[in-house]
Amino acid sequence: MAPAIGIVLVKKFTYRGDPEEEWSNKYWLTGTPPATSADWRLLFDQVVNIEHPCYAATSKVVAGIAYNDNTENAHAVWTVDLEALGQTVPGTLTDAAGVPKMAGDQAGVVEWRTNRKNSRGKWIYLRKYMHDGFVGLPNADNLSGGTAAAYQQLANELLQGFGSGGWKIRSQRQDEDLATGSHLPYVTTRTLHRRGKRP
Repeated sequence: MAPAIGIVLVKKFTYRGDPEEEWSNKYWLTGTPPATSADWRLLFDQVVNIEHPCYAATSKVVAGIAYNDNTENAHAVWTVDLEALGQTVPGTLTDAAGVPKMAGDQAGVVEWRTNRKNSRGKWIYLRKYMHDGFVGLPNADNLSGGTAAAYQQLANELLQGFGSGGWKIRSQRQDEDLATGSHLPYVTTRTLHRRGKRP
């Protein structure tokens, strides 16, 4: 076990008629894990504030989970149920009138390139997948301009550091020497847990 900060943001949106479909992102951050529940909540809220401009109001942050070590089977040390508290946080991403939203299982990719390479000599990236953005016009394979800008802002903030702790994104195993923060220009697919009832 090594001390590490792990924060999970759980979101809900409607997918194939199910308003309870969940998707989430886990962020490993540099620095010393918070010591109190209030400090975990403060850090969680700061991550939410950075992330929620990346998806439309049809997605909302409903829960949070936190870890203070980086072992594979670590137990959560803090949780929050925003639905029970009446404090869910909707996304704030918007775009021009007529710009279509992504389908439910489409996603965009925010990424940070490390200064490490794998055994095949390829750069190693940290990546996060974002649902509920907007696609480009006239080419729906691309991100919309507003979505791309929101993703780049997220990439920049987690690369440069945020909050009083100057927290930056890292991998689960270690702090990283990150070279760049960016996003892929194309829309991809990301499997959701529930695929709807089969006929």
